[in-house]
Amino acid sequence: MVNAKAQLSFLVFAAALAASAATSISNVVVNQRWPWSEKVDVDFILSGDASEVHVSARWDAHPEPYALGMLNDCAPGHHRLTWDPAASPFAGQTLTGFTVTVTNEVVVRDYAVIDLVNGGCTYRSAPPEGGWTDEYKSTKMAFRRIPAGTYTLGESRSTFAYLNHWDVDEAAKMMSRRTVVLTNDFYVGIFKYTEAQHACLMGAVGASSFEPVHISYDDLRGALPGIDWPTTGYTVSEGSIVAKLRAKAGTGIVVDLCEEEQWEAAARAGKATFWPNGGTVDESMEVLNGYLDAIAIWSHATALLDQSPVGLKNDNGWGLYDIVGLDGEWVLDKVVDYSSLACGLPDFSVNPTGISEGSNRILRSANGNGKKTAIYDLLPCRRQMASPDKADYSTRFCIHLSPLGSLTFEDL
Repeated sequence: MVNAKAQLSFLVFAAALAASAATSISNVVVNQRWPWSEKVDVDFILSGDASEVHVSARWDAHPEPYALGMLNDCAPGHHRLTWDPAASPFAGQTLTGFTVTVTNEVVVRDYAVIDLVNGGCTYRSAPPEGGWTDEYKSTKMAFRRIPAGTYTLGESRSTFAYLNHWDVDEAAKMMSRRTVVLTNDFYVGIFKYTEAQHACLMGAVGASSFEPVHISYDDLRGALPGIDWPTTGYTVSEGSIVAKLRAKAGTGIVVDLCEEEQWEAAARAGKATFWPNGGTVDESMEVLNGYLDAIAIWSHATALLDQSPVGLKNDNGWGLYDIVGLDGEWVLDKVVDYSSLACGLPDFSVNPTGISEGSNRILRSANGNGKKTAIYDLLPCRRQMASPDKADYSTRFCIHLSPLGSLTFEDL
């Protein structure tokens, strides 16, 4: 039977205990706001330590667990997750034999996958057998979990001098070596956002181009008043690409662009070398070019590099492809007026989110968009800028597992 609205029948629930005996979930109650609303409220009480809580369901026509949503960093006490079937692929269906499972047994899995056709986000401990095939560049989107920790970012002045940067002093100020602490894990897209994924998200399943999509920052997040990172946090406009992706992922899964320091930490894969697979001032340019050739589609002479598909080179050591090379990638942050910062970037920061003034946005590791490329343009620390309405660049998405950090530059 199919109704105008999704209706649940034979509604039952099950609650799973956490791995720690001191942490548990109890008093799980599931109610549908029927007939005045079809939304489903899942209420529960968390006891013990704060943790992630995952809510999934099964029903007669869908016997595999379907993720209704995830709540991050739940403190002990009463919580509610609300699922809207009308915003899911199951709108208009009667879901019989509906069973909800609530668990905070958090097994950290290194990979997350969003289904861009049917919706839902699943987690994996390892890549699929056979690797990340074409479906993960088209009808699905895969992410790699990046651990919290202390990261060495940026480069020293000697790096830019060795690589013949056109303005060593400015480069050293804009991309200086520094320590950044990220206190929460996060997931980063394994591939740049492809044309096939974009077509799929917009409802045109079947596109076959695995080239990075060229899209503006405004189209990704929305350009309406009140959409202004970091002032309004992860808020995006209703019709934006990020909003559509969140609807596919499920309630409580905060998909967005990377914060720029997250992006660089993921790109470097825990290394302090020029590139994640090596490179120092003690090595020849021939050796440095060899490192780049292994992980990046780039050239100092050949044009149209941005028309190459993703995933043709080696990953960066943490499973991320084309983190340098191909197109520059939009990140959340605004451009800093470095000329006004006498002290440059801070030597040490915790969960930085950039400044709140200005309009232009930052691109990371932009290699000239198919034009002649200098080798320093490929460094993971490379910052460029563009107006947010320019549809000349790509991105890769991030699943954020933490609330906003504090601003970095406000006291400089």
